[in-house]
Amino acid sequence: MKPLDESERSDRSRRRALLMERLQAGDADACRELLDDIGPAVSGFLRRRIADSSELEDVYQEVFMALFEARQTYEPGRPLEPWLFAIARNVTADHLRRHWTRSNWQELAADPPDRPDRSIDESPGSAPDLAEALEKLPPNQREAFSMLKLEGLSLEAAAARSGVSVGALKVRAHRAFKA
Repeated sequence: MKPLDESERSDRSRRRALLMERLQAGDADACRELLDDIGPAVSGFLRRRIADSSELEDVYQEVFMALFEARQTYEPGRPLEPWLFAIARNVTADHLRRHWTRSNWQELAADPPDRPDRSIDESPGSAPDLAEALEKLPPNQREAFSMLKLEGLSLEAAAARSGVSVGALKVRAHRAFKA
């Protein structure tokens, strides 16, 4: 494929802009001509961005649907390519975002990881002993945890009862949760 010189590129750009103006006016032949003319460039653009070739045709169609839906936003007399490739870039970004969201969800829904072997005396549903865990905490953290989680006091009420600021109580509670 020989490289185009500047005058050929300019002529092609003007021709595409005129086709787009005719498309805006409702000319079906202009739509077909425009898609035939710019389709290979859009395909190349998408091929460089979408790894899965089975999805390439769908994204290609989405780009031209978006072009058709946004055709009235094109400003006649301006080059078509920057406007069209901005649409293609946005459609591609949306597609990739959906693709990665879907693959992350599929990854999460795959088989669960193997669990480590448990000792014989530990039953699968046994929770840690709360009293034992509380005994290991320093007194101020134990007090903060007990007031907030066991008694259900608000931060303000628990802070007033323990004689510290709300911020200090939050720190104590956070450290207790972490421990």
